[in-house]
Amino acid sequence: MLFNNERRSYLQITQGRKRPAWAPVKRNLLYVPNRPGAYLRNTDVELRSLTVPVYIEAKNISDLQKIKEDMAAWLVTSEACPLLFDDEPDRIYYAIIDQSIDLEEIVDNGQGQLTFICPDPYKYTTFSKYQHSIVSEGASLLTIANKGTEITSPIFEVQVDDNYTHIDISNGDQVNRIGKVVNVEDYAVQREEIVLNDKLTTTTGWAKTEGSVNIDGRATGEMKSDGYRFIAENFGIMTEGWHGPFYKKSIGQTLTDFRLEAILELLNTGEDKFGKVEVYLLDANNLPVCAVTIKDVDSAGKQIYANIRLGGGDVGFKDIISTHGEKESTFWNFFGMLRIEKVGERWTGYVAKIDKETGQHTARAFELFNDRDKQFLRKPTQVGIYLAQYGSRKVASLRAEDVRVYKMNPLTENQIPYIVQAGDVVTLDHQKENILINGEERTDLKAFGAEFFHLERGDNVIVGYPPLPIKAIWRERFK
Repeated sequence: MLFNNERRSYLQITQGRKRPAWAPVKRNLLYVPNRPGAYLRNTDVELRSLTVPVYIEAKNISDLQKIKEDMAAWLVTSEACPLLFDDEPDRIYYAIIDQSIDLEEIVDNGQGQLTFICPDPYKYTTFSKYQHSIVSEGASLLTIANKGTEITSPIFEVQVDDNYTHIDISNGDQVNRIGKVVNVEDYAVQREEIVLNDKLTTTTGWAKTEGSVNIDGRATGEMKSDGYRFIAENFGIMTEGWHGPFYKKSIGQTLTDFRLEAILELLNTGEDKFGKVEVYLLDANNLPVCAVTIKDVDSAGKQIYANIRLGGGDVGFKDIISTHGEKESTFWNFFGMLRIEKVGERWTGYVAKIDKETGQHTARAFELFNDRDKQFLRKPTQVGIYLAQYGSRKVASLRAEDVRVYKMNPLTENQIPYIVQAGDVVTLDHQKENILINGEERTDLKAFGAEFFHLERGDNVIVGYPPLPIKAIWRERFK
């Protein structure tokens, strides 16, 4: 038996296990007076229960007690975990332990019965299947053979090759759509234009700034690129306060509505290291418009703080986001995105960790602020990067990976914005009913009336538009 990807050599399954052929079903009936029998309203599939008799082999009674502790650590989980049996190696259950186990102690060993329940009553293949689309008659076509005994939910990954205002995936009866279709009275426009896209592979074009500038600290020391990101060559010498290299670069124009995105990293392998990475937007007078920050200032634990703030200097500042995440350790060893956007008087802040393997955004924070008093009106012309040490304290690994600045264009009533561009990956996850673009959740783009549909048993014909490469991923499931 493999549970939660672990097994135990001291545990053996004995005869008498109970794995029902299907989960219990409950028929909900409507009885009508003076009519024989009843009408079938619907059917509920209840949770599946699995009974597993086990024999525990221990060295002695004392060892048996330690085994009980180990079993509790292994089997008592807070959520359903994968469960596989050696005599059914191509099927997987998602189970959680129920009740306790009362081991009958026999000499140095024990025997008893484990009871698992499966909130998801179905079992699945242990592997996913894949199908790639072909382009025919201006659309993407997939024929998916679902050989399971139940409907299942697919995931569609769409590779984008141009600008589009919408993407459709349909099974013929239902359509999942993001964005809007451009009709004869509308026309597509670029909602945002990238004005600076710097992968930070070189400091060429970035100007070193020194002394007392309008940032949270002193500008000292040198910055360099290792070919992939900006790091500090040295922080300069100060015994107190924040100090370190600050480099800035022109964005080539003055922006009224804009968005700043930065991919930053703060790695801290010890609890006695400190530091921060900041990215600023500055106006023509070198005054701060807004800033995003990831920093470690906690000497007692693993609290890494993300800050997104407006203003600074003579107008003061306002935090839109200031958080260490849901838990104190949420942002520990942070690699992720910080974003700030302004459209009119509406400001938005966004923070997320990024999984380096999947690109998916996790531990997200999102906040809105309306500047009704029109306090924060400076217009950015420059971007600045600041890597800072606190006094002479040991420094965490501080890295700036990527900086982008966008110009946000106003929209008229009959303008439909492009929602994706070449190189984007759109994920329509019908399992979790989620939409991702480049790993970031974008369920806000789901069109009114769009549906997350299933794969029926047998062959399913899926059509995608525009004609883009689509990869379907699914797992067959069984009663």
